[in-house]
Amino acid sequence: MSAWSIPLPGRPMAPSVGWLAESVGFTDAPRTSVPRVSSPRVWRGEPRGLPARIELLAWDAAAKRRDAWADLVTRSLEPNVFLEPGFVLPAAQHFPLAFRPHFLLVSDLSRPVPQEELVGLAALDMPLRGAGSVARAWCPQQSALGTPLFDRARGRDALEIMFSWFDERQPHIAGLMFPSLAAAGPTASMIRAHAIASDLEMRILDPHQRAMLSGGIDVDAMLRATVSPKKLKELRRQSRRLTDQGELAYLSTNDPGGVKLEVERFLVLEAKGWKGARGTALLADPSLSTFARTMTRTLVLEGKCRVDSLSLGGKPIAMGIVLNSGGDAYLWKIAYDEDYAQWSPGVQFLLEFTRRQALLRDVTYTDSCAIPDHPMIDRIWPERLPIIDLFVATSRERAGAFRSIASREIIRRKLRTVAKQAWYRLLGDAPS
Repeated sequence: MSAWSIPLPGRPMAPSVGWLAESVGFTDAPRTSVPRVSSPRVWRGEPRGLPARIELLAWDAAAKRRDAWADLVTRSLEPNVFLEPGFVLPAAQHFPLAFRPHFLLVSDLSRPVPQEELVGLAALDMPLRGAGSVARAWCPQQSALGTPLFDRARGRDALEIMFSWFDERQPHIAGLMFPSLAAAGPTASMIRAHAIASDLEMRILDPHQRAMLSGGIDVDAMLRATVSPKKLKELRRQSRRLTDQGELAYLSTNDPGGVKLEVERFLVLEAKGWKGARGTALLADPSLSTFARTMTRTLVLEGKCRVDSLSLGGKPIAMGIVLNSGGDAYLWKIAYDEDYAQWSPGVQFLLEFTRRQALLRDVTYTDSCAIPDHPMIDRIWPERLPIIDLFVATSRERAGAFRSIASREIIRRKLRTVAKQAWYRLLGDAPS
């Protein structure tokens, strides 16, 4: 563990192109080894405001701060279930070593409580050596957002402290990458404002949109506007054909015992389809399936996970795992039985899910967690959630190194896109 105390101021993956990324000097491939954080060290400065401490912790040390972490979640500027302890700690525990993050914690030491309060937390893919390196907010394939957690009232101070720490104590880090931020969200806005106020170089990378669903909307009116009458008629016909084969029922399970059972059914259903055939299903990787089981069993105890299913004669033919945090919901995973593909079970599930989700009074919006231009969900949900990667220099003095890294990163992303497109053309299909 390292600590620094200062005052708080007022479908399948495309083939790897790691060799190509290395040739242009920047890569987000997992590290082959993860050095442990150094032993405790503390630095203190002249107070300009409230006393604070910043720490860089390995996952097991961060797990000991779970209560303070969970408390920060309740005060967070912007919800992100993918950075809550119930999601991240099972991932850090069960993912291979090279995929485990470090955790940067900012604590306010001025509060008259038994323990200090956290006011900021980021999970980082953190290189601990190497000049001109980049620290990346941790956003693995199983996460849809990389948003750090900041206290609503003191988040700006916590962000300033994080950048000060990188500037003063991590001279080898030239830039901070914040992937998959809600572009219009308060966190992205706060980071951009800090970069502008501090005269730090900044780049917005990979701007895109994915489908989202606002709460309280008129679903029938939405469908009439987005789906053609001919298609709606066909979907109703397919639903009737399904009911000819047995009772068609939509079920939602949010109790611990039920979720445990339904997640197992989901894993089997997903593995039965094309993801299983290509080795990308959760059940194909023991670390991923163990993570999924642990994570869902943990979050359901907090009321933050449920499993919905469309069943035919008691047999699930389409399922979805839904996570939630604050007023936001996330359709994390969806799978359907391809034996019933001619009746569009995935679409039938999504239609009923949409109707029910829109009625939930405590849900502001539901993130599809889908790729841009998803061939199914984008045709039903017309609203879009803008997403960006935000890349910011850690100091003005490292602007040159930052610009060089940013240029190489733009090239790397373009080349990666070309490689993926070639791979999908080779497969004869597109990602979904």
